[in-house]
Amino acid sequence: MQMKRFGFLSCLLIFSLLMLAACGDSSDGDANGGNGGTASDVGTEEEVELRVVTMMAGTDPSGKAFEEVLADYQSENPHITIVNDSQSADAEMIRTKVQTEYSSGNEPDLMFFFNTNAATGIINEGKVMNLEDIEGLDLSGFNSMLEQQRNEDGGIYAAPQSGFYEAIFVNEKLFEEHGIELPTSWELYEKAIEEFSKTDIIPIAASTEASYYVVEHYILAAGGIDAYRASLADQHPAWAEGLDKIKEHAEMGAFPPDAATLDLSFAADLFKQEQAAMIFEGSWFWGQLTEAGIAEQVSVLPMPGYADGFEYGELVGGSSSGWFISTESYEDESKRDAVVDFFNYVTAEETLLRLVQPTGQPPAKGELTDLAEHIAGGHKLVADAPAIELPINDRIYEESFTHMRQSVPEIVNGSKTGAQVVEEAAALE
Repeated sequence: MQMKRFGFLSCLLIFSLLMLAACGDSSDGDANGGNGGTASDVGTEEEVELRVVTMMAGTDPSGKAFEEVLADYQSENPHITIVNDSQSADAEMIRTKVQTEYSSGNEPDLMFFFNTNAATGIINEGKVMNLEDIEGLDLSGFNSMLEQQRNEDGGIYAAPQSGFYEAIFVNEKLFEEHGIELPTSWELYEKAIEEFSKTDIIPIAASTEASYYVVEHYILAAGGIDAYRASLADQHPAWAEGLDKIKEHAEMGAFPPDAATLDLSFAADLFKQEQAAMIFEGSWFWGQLTEAGIAEQVSVLPMPGYADGFEYGELVGGSSSGWFISTESYEDESKRDAVVDFFNYVTAEETLLRLVQPTGQPPAKGELTDLAEHIAGGHKLVADAPAIELPINDRIYEESFTHMRQSVPEIVNGSKTGAQVVEEAAALE
């Protein structure tokens, strides 16, 4: 009888100890996130390396902010290493890099790149994901710029960071010192060219070979927004007229003497060093002007025009860049969660505003606050614009636009006409 009682007590004791152990395990699981895991499960995420290519490098003021964002992200996610392989957008370097990497099968995991004709090939080949098909991806909070990214096939392959505008940046100080009125009409624009050409100040800092902004704005001035929006195949007369007008103004002394061979960055330096009164640039240029210490004496104005029905205030601009996700990376189970997590982090409103702040460009989420007067003026330019359209080089075949802008020196020296160049460019499509 005593042996039976002892056996019963022993079993009872063992059962109690097992129950206490089970309770202890449950408590540990709650302490580690309530998921029932043990201490040995914590911090065992697999190491992941992601390569990211963006245009936030070189002279882009957002470059430093992007590096800080990456550092913060990796601090919060020590198992994820981000390789920043960004490249300046100047002189087509980023386009060449992306085209080379995708053609060689070395595409980045995530990419901030032009969502224009430059991305048509990789989209059509299925190299990047339709973001609306990705589970766990957060596309909430974007303004109308997100819808501007929608592709012809109905998919959204890039999430925007900011919008932009292009216009004439004018050094008001130089205009005031020389008693010249700001170019708020076509007559005043030509008058400014004429008057500054008599001084040691270059009227317009521009490269006629790397004449992206010059070509666009002269076509806009010659035909207004409707002609500007025409397809290249239409060979609208205003396109040829605008190109010929560049020649006319070059003969008036509008551009630097070496404009045919001048690098785009050197043209910008002429303006930043106050050797030129005007320059055609984009809203991202404010960061460089701030660094140069002249932003407060610069204002931005719409391109004036002379076409019948031209409405002052029409702008080149929109939202033409965004964050892409590589299809190969998303389909790689070892990378998928990290790719989605980093995308959500870098496009979150707080992060996005950090990246946009240095440039002062209109953000795709939220609003910038405490804007400097000159930055606020650019935002008002967009708000008051009667019409806005993307740059021509974002809308037509890339080689066609390259031919157009590289032919401008030949138009200026008289060996070609604007009509010839437009016809040749159209033949390349």
